[in-house]
Amino acid sequence: MKFLLSLFTLLTLTGSCNSAKETLTEQKKSMEQFNLSGTYAINQFESKDVTPKNLTITFNDSTNQVSGFSGCNTFFGNYTVNENTLKFGPIASSKKYCGGERSNFEKAFLNAISTVNSFVVKNDSITFLNEDTEVFTATKSEASRPGKSEVVQDNYKKFAVIYETSTRGSFEHIEVSKAEIKISKDRSLKNIETYECNPQDWKALNELLSNAVVENLDLLKAPTDKRLYDGAAHATLSVIKGDVVMMTPTFDHGTPPKEIESIVNKILSMAEIATKQ
Repeated sequence: MKFLLSLFTLLTLTGSCNSAKETLTEQKKSMEQFNLSGTYAINQFESKDVTPKNLTITFNDSTNQVSGFSGCNTFFGNYTVNENTLKFGPIASSKKYCGGERSNFEKAFLNAISTVNSFVVKNDSITFLNEDTEVFTATKSEASRPGKSEVVQDNYKKFAVIYETSTRGSFEHIEVSKAEIKISKDRSLKNIETYECNPQDWKALNELLSNAVVENLDLLKAPTDKRLYDGAAHATLSVIKGDVVMMTPTFDHGTPPKEIESIVNKILSMAEIATKQ
């Protein structure tokens, strides 16, 4: 009887170990396939709901640059990632003074970012960890997430251009594709206004996008640095082709790199015309 009980215990433990190994293997495969690039709305910090603070964090895997909004100022820096291991470099921020609770919260949040050393992906959420301790949790800011079958069928033909601007108190997302123009002032992109895209404007935008600069967006340099000092609006331009996302480093809204100035101006013009129709 004791022998049978011991054998049952051994088999149970072996099964548990195998299950754990399989889980770790699946997690590793998931991390290898996961692209961190994109903007995320931070909804929890140190297990507390911080959704009303409109915190964001944006990763650019092509340049290993990170930026975001920390409650009072915008922050920026760099990072390295290997599977689910994540390490942030020195984090800097703009210098706007807010004072009181907001200033104290921001200081704690920015200090906490530097302690992150890994992350875990679960459905649409990412939890950033310091060892086994949850630091903050965020959700990718996407208007909609297609099912896996739709991704397989449609992802290869997706083509869109996204222009985003952000300050301490404002945010705007403009996404232009062949069929429509999506505009949102909601950092989580839950509330979006959709307009029809004029075929002639789309054709003109395509002509601007056909040059080689689009393939090297991540190499562009911001011509000015106002966003680093006085909380001025910062912006990014992204071009999505299939499952490939090409994104610029952050630059000052209103002063884009010369190489993409005509593209940015066209997108802003299309958005303005669409909202007035």
